[in-house]
Amino acid sequence: MGAPTEPVEDKLVALASIAAELHSVMGVVWSVSLAGKNAKVISAQAGDKGLGFRPITESIDEISQQAIRGVDDISSEALRLSKIAVHEQRSIDAYQRFNSVIKKNVDAKYIKTILPAVNKVEQSMRASISEFKKSMNNLTLLLETMDQCMLTARAVASVSRIVTSSGQEYRDKLTVVSNDLDKAARYIKQRLLNSYRHLNNVNAQR
Repeated sequence: MGAPTEPVEDKLVALASIAAELHSVMGVVWSVSLAGKNAKVISAQAGDKGLGFRPITESIDEISQQAIRGVDDISSEALRLSKIAVHEQRSIDAYQRFNSVIKKNVDAKYIKTILPAVNKVEQSMRASISEFKKSMNNLTLLLETMDQCMLTARAVASVSRIVTSSGQEYRDKLTVVSNDLDKAARYIKQRLLNSYRHLNNVNAQR
């Protein structure tokens, strides 16, 4: 089996870059959560005049909670992927060293005694490669889910602008919340796009 020779450092750098993007996102996600809570307070203060906006405030709060969970899940999967990458590279290095010894000592009397160890290392290497691929797929799916969440956030922001454009009291405050939500969603989508690019870099190294 031909083993990849790229150093694990390249993969870890790409994964660390994703972690950095997510760290940036988390602060914005919490601001979205705060905006949702503020919107609920405003609609409550508006009483009957805020009835039309209450479904929107509930949606904003739900989106923020989903986004927080999404960032946590993505961070956990990225960390898991990093650990798998290290284990995979160690298995590959060991496999290559064993093969090098065998090639250089093909006629050695006891060379066959290391074959069980070679087979064990190869199995570990194959398992790590398979696990890495599954984790990559999981991370991609989590990023896609988060991206959909941000599309929903922007849609909610657009709807909330329509709801708050009817001239009711508190319109200005609610419009600020809507604009903040849209701005946060656009920022997070850009960070997700960057994460996709880093993930593609990991794929390119395989």
